[in-house]
Amino acid sequence: MPVILRIAFRNIWEHRAKSLIIGSFIALGVIILLIGNSLLDSSKRGVQKGFIENFTGDVMIYGPSATAVSVFGEGGSETGEIPVIPDFDKVQAHLATLSDVKSSASMSVAYGLLTLDAAEEIQDVVSSEEEPTGPPITIVFGVDGDRYFSMFPSIELEEGSYLKPGEPGIMLTRGQIEKLEKRFKKQVHVGDKVLVTGFGTQNFKIRELPVKGIYKRSLSSSLPDFMSFADIDTARVLGGLTVGANEASQISDTEKQLLSIGNTDDLFSDDMVDSVQTSTVNLDAIAQSLSSSAERERLNQADTGAWHFILIRLNHPALAGLFIQDLNKWFAAEGIDAHATNWQGAAGTYGKFSDIVRIVFIIAILLVSVVAVIIMMNTLVISVIERTSEIGTMRALGAHRKTIKRLFLAETLSLTAVFGLIGAVLSMIIVAVLNALHISAGDNGLLVMLFGGDVLHLSPALPSFVSSVILVFIVGYLAHLYPVSLALKIQPVKAIQAD
Repeated sequence: MPVILRIAFRNIWEHRAKSLIIGSFIALGVIILLIGNSLLDSSKRGVQKGFIENFTGDVMIYGPSATAVSVFGEGGSETGEIPVIPDFDKVQAHLATLSDVKSSASMSVAYGLLTLDAAEEIQDVVSSEEEPTGPPITIVFGVDGDRYFSMFPSIELEEGSYLKPGEPGIMLTRGQIEKLEKRFKKQVHVGDKVLVTGFGTQNFKIRELPVKGIYKRSLSSSLPDFMSFADIDTARVLGGLTVGANEASQISDTEKQLLSIGNTDDLFSDDMVDSVQTSTVNLDAIAQSLSSSAERERLNQADTGAWHFILIRLNHPALAGLFIQDLNKWFAAEGIDAHATNWQGAAGTYGKFSDIVRIVFIIAILLVSVVAVIIMMNTLVISVIERTSEIGTMRALGAHRKTIKRLFLAETLSLTAVFGLIGAVLSMIIVAVLNALHISAGDNGLLVMLFGGDVLHLSPALPSFVSSVILVFIVGYLAHLYPVSLALKIQPVKAIQAD
């Protein structure tokens, strides 16, 4: 083997130009792979950290649904209704017994429009010469203030105070405040009241809420600026989680049997009525019942037992997969129609972005690898043609086919190792320079998500480095196969005569 290596290095030196061409492609491939993988790894870690510490926690529990449900309300039933967690108190009690649970917080979500005053909005639309912009849309997170904000300390106040349990109010971002001010041409301060119009599968609900605080996030997130926080009862009402909605869904077995009848004529059969009883109708009692708003107000009250999600932070986030698996097994054993998912499932569409970018990058790398194989292969073929007499002489002197194979393999892998190391060193230098430049993503949400933060910071991971090196060696190995097959077809006699 040492003899093969000495011959290989001699041939590399004697064909310096071609070796330099092949080596340059190898080094360039290593640079692209390492920097690209560093960017993707940094992006994934940044997105993961941003979601876990801003929105989802390590694990999220949601209610019965055939499709996955995100913390932003994506998924749910066919009508778009977000499921409520069944046996909520039992689930909470079980979580309290699990040692790996660091903290947990429950929440519900609703969609709404932010306005200041309906009359002012109509007047503003009529008097404005410019085409008015629509009222800001918001995703309302209904939270239990103390537990939620202690679990997500990245939510920081600019003005005002955090929501307190049992106290109606809303927390908005600076961007939402500016949109309201631009829309209604009126200053909005902490303590002022805003109207939130909730829209969902049930109906529209309007609530007037005081602005308790203006918040920001210390950890960057590429999500649009449309999340707000409200007290949990307000979010329940806006989302249709009321006593009336809950009672309306509870029907008797007899009523279910009537609803399942396929032929409406069966409803009016002869035995439908056994006997007819007469009674006196009290019109005054009916009028009093209709005029009273007590029952209507009761039915419109928030269902205090309804929660859409439970968010969990773990003591050992790396074991989230096992925790989720055990939790789902417990749900099945207890007959509770609930599901647990990780941060990426809880993030929904937004959490899939890094995977989509990674797939696109892998496809691009595969295309580059194919091009590199073709270029390296062509260069090696030219080298084989120029060395026809040399290979023929070696065969005439008794060199076996395996010797020729090992020689070309040694040359290719030696080039790959040397120039791969050069590419790795250059890529580390480029990474250090890019990190020192502190390239900012600015207000570009796509760059923020791609960078994994406000500033580009690349941190190559060892698995990515190893996989890049392995891929480069695979490319080199594939590139040498065809030239070797040509070399083995050379007949010693013809090769010597050709010289």
